[in-house]
Amino acid sequence: MGVQSARVPCGVIIRGLTLDGFARRSVARGERLEDLMPSFRSTIEPHDRVDFHMHTRASDGFWVPEQLIHHLSECRFRVAAICDHDTMESVPEVMERAASKGISIIPGAEMTTYWDGRQWHLLVYGIDPWISRGQGFGALLARQQDDLVATAERAITLLEQHGHALPSLDEVVAGRDLRPNLVLVTAVKDGHATNLMTAHQLVMSYGESLQVDKPLEEVVTLAHEAGGICVLAHPGRSDGAGILDAERLDRMLQTIPIDGLEGHYRSYSEEDTAHYRGLALDRSLLVSCGSDSHAPGIPVDPRPYRSRWVVPFLRRVGVDVGEFDGPDWELGASEFLEVKSPAP
Repeated sequence: MGVQSARVPCGVIIRGLTLDGFARRSVARGERLEDLMPSFRSTIEPHDRVDFHMHTRASDGFWVPEQLIHHLSECRFRVAAICDHDTMESVPEVMERAASKGISIIPGAEMTTYWDGRQWHLLVYGIDPWISRGQGFGALLARQQDDLVATAERAITLLEQHGHALPSLDEVVAGRDLRPNLVLVTAVKDGHATNLMTAHQLVMSYGESLQVDKPLEEVVTLAHEAGGICVLAHPGRSDGAGILDAERLDRMLQTIPIDGLEGHYRSYSEEDTAHYRGLALDRSLLVSCGSDSHAPGIPVDPRPYRSRWVVPFLRRVGVDVGEFDGPDWELGASEFLEVKSPAP
């Protein structure tokens, strides 16, 4: 059936964290994320380009670190963040490659959580899980990886028991850790479903939800203990469960002290951006920005958000923004949000 080695957690264990690939090599030669970060606060210009939400092949994206950093460099980004789903595997390599290009990378992860009867994605920034302070969050990442592998294993078994062979599994996994989304991609590729939604529905019809969500309160607590910043991802994206409104946000804040909202997002209209910026600022929350880019043009390239739009967030992660006149953000800024891919 193939990919036997990909179906169990692999790598070495450092303070409870499973490490693979470049991350394992980095730890072996004594590197930590803090060793890859500047030892002093940097200052960027108000018009500099930033994007704090991108994915690589470590989760469900297709960017490889070298390709992504080349793109960011060619398009003149100054600060960015990799936020793969439930893993920080790509972060060390991305940080090391970015340093030589003059790009600051904020370590991050997009954690899959649940609260109030639905799933929420939480962007966690600024944690080094390879040091003692980050040990609790590192253990959470390792537990999440174990759960993802086990869930994917169950899905494979159920599909094959019901006559859905997966001969393309090795090709799709391609040496990565096994995850449920890779099983769904394989199901589509092998003709058992027309898209990821119908593949998910097929697996659910056999009794497997594929959910590995962790309690939002637990994730926020562990992130804060590790010195992290917690930003609710794409609050204006419904995903079939409704968007975040003021009443729900206020109930969340009563017990769960998130730090901010992703106020700029690829699918937002200018009015959406104004709304979610307002929700955040009225509650003294940070505002962040993210394209959610998964690959070149999928669903979009990294977007050139302006640093002046997210000054408090940047200050929290150790980056100052030079002085500027006028408002930090206003309606009509959309002409800055498109950037062409660099010529090959």
